[in-house]
Amino acid sequence: MRYIYTITNEAGETDSELKAMSYKKMLKSLFMKYPKFTGWITYINKKGRTIVKSFRNGQDNTYGDNQYDYDGKETKGKR
Repeated sequence: MRYIYTITNEAGETDSELKAMSYKKMLKSLFMKYPKFTGWITYINKKGRTIVKSFRNGQDNTYGDNQYDYDGKETKGKR
């Protein structure tokens, strides 16, 4: 496989490493296992840069509010 993706859950524990040819295929296999995944995915892209993507309840939250201080509660109101 081309890339190795490190899966980290919301508690900061490394769950597993997935191998896949693309980010899209990795997401598909991850969400088949954990449909409401909350945590981070880390990988190294083809240019050698480390990429970190965060997810909350199965949705991409990389540029969202409070991505690193998730308390387990859904916040309503201003974004």
